[in-house]
Parts: sequence; C-alpha cells; structure tokens
Amino acid sequence: MDAVVERNGTALLVRAGGTVDASNVALWRRLIADASTATVAPGPLVIDAKALEFMAVCAFAVLADEAARCRFRGITLYLVSDQPVVERVVAAAGLDSELLLVTSVDEALGGVPRRDPGPVLG
Repeated sequence: MDAVVERNGTALLVRAGGTVDASNVALWRRLIADASTATVAPGPLVIDAKALEFMAVCAFAVLADEAARCRFRGITLYLVSDQPVVERVVAAAGLDSELLLVTSVDEALGGVPRRDPGPVLG
C-alpha cells in the first residue's frame, strides 16, 4: 500500500494505491486515524481509493469506524471510487449506512454525497 496525503483548505485528501488487506490493515488504520486527526472541521476527509487494486472488507470497516468518529467532530468522510464492486461490497458488508460513496474527488470536495448516512448516534 502507498498513500499521498494532501491538504486543500480545511479538507484533507488521502490518495491510496496498492492493496489493503489483513496483512497491512494496522498501517491502514493508523493512516486513516492520523488523517482524521489532522482534518479540521468542517473538513471533509476524502479517501480516494481509485488507485487501490484490492480492498479487503477489514479496510472498509476501518473507514466506517472513522467516518462515525468524524461525524461526531463535524467532519464528513467520503470514500471516492468509481468501481461498482466497491458499492456492492460496502452494501454487502452492511456499511452503506456509514460510508458516503462518491465517484470523484471533485464531488467530495463539492460536498455532494450520493447518500447521507444520517446523524451520529451516541
């Protein structure tokens, strides 16, 4: 896995490539947590997964957990992917109520989500 982190105003953009699976999920978790910590409300935190060749379900779970923490802080986490399989995996894993999927970084930075996961609960 490789990643580049960029700041755009209050937004933070993580462009990830390679593979995220059980062998490197701890590194992925740290990367996403550090990016989240560095994001200032109102954010957003944008995870561009278009260059990822493979993302295991554990990687999606990390994003869903961090998305909940972000919402609590007033930050929106967007997952950017134009691959239909990503949307299917998110739905099959039951994470579609947690993750905001968009098809482009511009869409995420423009604040136009495809679906709203609702308020953060407790």
